[in-house]
This record gives sequence, structure tokens and C-alpha cells, in this order.
Amino acid sequence: MHSHYSASSVLLVTAMLLLIFTSCSSSAKVVVSNGADVSKYKYVSINSEHTGDPELDDVMLLVENEITNTKLQPISLAYTPDDCFGHTLIPSISIKTEKWDGGHTYITVTFYDFYTDQIVAVIKSSGIGLSISHDQQLALNALRKKLQTVFGKKES
Repeated sequence: MHSHYSASSVLLVTAMLLLIFTSCSSSAKVVVSNGADVSKYKYVSINSEHTGDPELDDVMLLVENEITNTKLQPISLAYTPDDCFGHTLIPSISIKTEKWDGGHTYITVTFYDFYTDQIVAVIKSSGIGLSISHDQQLALNALRKKLQTVFGKKES
């Protein structure tokens, strides 16, 4: 009994599968302001102002969750701790998802010092996956790793 599949067709299918799986990627980049001591920040106050597509509010909430899963303690600016000045960050979150050509999701979180309003750090991540939700998950995973590298992981 002879196989109907030639070695070249098996090789072609294998190459296509490798191309699909290697086309899934994520990246993240951190830029910290010159002279900024990120370790001095203890608190984060997440505001309700965001930029991007309102359809991405679920991803926005996941980004906020990732920020609060760092060592930064979430606070409300209405009830600030005594030592919040000089130790509190305000993140500005932007999310874009391209819905064509297989999609691409970009997440940018800019952290401002609450007291001086100066930019302390910018973390950008992106993901290219097999679907829009896969793009978003890849970008979130890359963001999580960078957030935990910069601010530390929340202790259990």
C-alpha cells in the first residue's frame, strides 16, 4: 500500500505550521526617566481616564489587574496615606487592537508621579497571534513580565 503523501507535501505542511507558530510573538519595552528611582514608589492610583477603543474595556480591566498585581499598593486619591506624596504613581493606559491582517495588539502604560506630574516610566507591549484574543493575551503576558520586573511581584 503506497502513501498518497509525498515527502515534499509533508515538508510543505510542516513548513507552513512552523511559519504559523513562529508568527505568534510578543514584545515589551520599558523606558524609565533619567534619575527616576522606581523603587521609592509604593502606591498606585488607577484613574478612570483611558485612551483607546471602548470595546477594549475588558482588556483595560485586565491591564489594571496586572498593575495591581505588582508590589504597588492600590489607593484612592480621596483617602491617601500620609506618605503618598512622592511615592504614588498614576498610570495612563492606552490599548489598540488592529483587526486586519491577523491583528496586532499594542498596550502602553505611562506612569506619572502623582505629586510632580512628571513621567516616571513607560511600558509598551505588543502581541501578534492567531486571533484578536490571542494577540491581546500575548500583549498582556509581555506586559505582566515587564511590570513585575520594574515594580516587583506582589507577595502572596
